[in-house]
Amino acid sequence: MTRRFALAALTAIDLTPPQLVSAAARSGYDAVGLRLNPFRAGELQHPMFNNSPMLRETEARLHDTGLWVLDIEVMRLSAGQDVQALLPVLETGHRLGAKYALTLIDIADLSLAAAKFAELCALAAPLGITCVLEFAVWLGVGSIQAASVVIQQARRVNGALLLDPFHLFRSGGQVADISAVNPHLIHYAQFCDASATAPVTTAAISDEARFDRCLPGEGGLPLPAFVAALPQDVPLSLEVPNRQLAATVGLDERLRRTLAAARKIIHG
Repeated sequence: MTRRFALAALTAIDLTPPQLVSAAARSGYDAVGLRLNPFRAGELQHPMFNNSPMLRETEARLHDTGLWVLDIEVMRLSAGQDVQALLPVLETGHRLGAKYALTLIDIADLSLAAAKFAELCALAAPLGITCVLEFAVWLGVGSIQAASVVIQQARRVNGALLLDPFHLFRSGGQVADISAVNPHLIHYAQFCDASATAPVTTAAISDEARFDRCLPGEGGLPLPAFVAALPQDVPLSLEVPNRQLAATVGLDERLRRTLAAARKIIHG
């Protein structure tokens, strides 16, 4: 089976969803991930609901290019989050054909985190969407072990785990930790590289995640071992925001370089 590659929204976060679809198609990707819900306060909310013109344009470009939507983001759960308020995001994802909703949880109490995750999964299930839980060291659910506990306690068949080498290694994890995960919980993975030496503070790691990841093979993470530990041929979502490269290289060339670098790691 041929490895499939998706362009994650964060790699070209300044683009609107229809622009991202077109850029991914021009650059040779198979799929896209679309940010329908902001991650940070003040981040732009694209008008992608209520049959908006932008939503219809995104649908048209997906149809015209033959690309498909791997995931939608970001389902960020906090203790005070009204999970029902995320239904319009999930409904738009369903309309666009997305199978996965990228979820982050900023709740340190893992029992409460599991309850919130279970509620989100229940909301997504009738839409055919699996909620994939990604961990990040600066959030309440910050490690592969914590994410695994949340998924296990939530006990939802449409709850899964999202692995990203950046977050795995920045949280102190190792490739060997992946072997403890039920492979049926890994539906796809994100992919990027980073310096072998982590920043000192979690705030600096968060900044690095947002702006300064490396193209695969240009950092110091053990990417071949990471890929080898995944279920065979799961899609890879290339999440490689790099502000220096974005400032010096045109969009299409940057996206092509990102894809070529990933393929080199996979295929040699």
